[in-house]
Amino acid sequence: MKKLVFIGLTALLILSTMGCAKPELKPSDTVTKVLELMKTDIRADFSPYFDGEFSNSNFIPENDVEENEFTKMLETRLIELYTDFDYVIVSETISEDKKTAVVEVEFTTHDLGTFFIGFITQYITKAFELAFSGKSEDEINEAGVELFETLSAELKKDKTSRVQATMTYVNGQWLIDGGENANKPFFNGLTGGLIESIEKFAESFEETE
Repeated sequence: MKKLVFIGLTALLILSTMGCAKPELKPSDTVTKVLELMKTDIRADFSPYFDGEFSNSNFIPENDVEENEFTKMLETRLIELYTDFDYVIVSETISEDKKTAVVEVEFTTHDLGTFFIGFITQYITKAFELAFSGKSEDEINEAGVELFETLSAELKKDKTSRVQATMTYVNGQWLIDGGENANKPFFNGLTGGLIESIEKFAESFEETE
């Protein structure tokens, strides 16, 4: 009888230990953590979730434009717009050696790529007109703010993009691949095409210099 009780207690102990074990994290868990954090605190430290170099500048390419109230407003409003996204984890695929994975995500965003090109094109035209008519820099910037607000008010969150995040299993956790140009399509989809549009505009601007 005592032997049966001992066996029973041992079995219960084993089962309780199994029940307390932490569930193995999936690649999509890391992606979800990153996306939820982006929606709430875009200036948070994302480096723990990435394998390789990563900084918040990955979300919007750095530029050499002198910072002023106008450029600060643009950055703030663009961040507000591109962090207003919805997403669905479509699938995740882990390699046979369990060292790498691909997570497919569908984003629903504002079409910020098209918006940015439209805004910057109209703003440059307007700025030249105002400059030639003798308007001050402050007046030109005010016109830019007004134009931005007018165009952004018409934006709808109706752009869908299916993109993939590549990941690597490092020290017991799934990390999104970082480093230069890593996962660029993923971040471009996240920002509604903004990253690609900024890069194309910068390239075309350099060609005209």
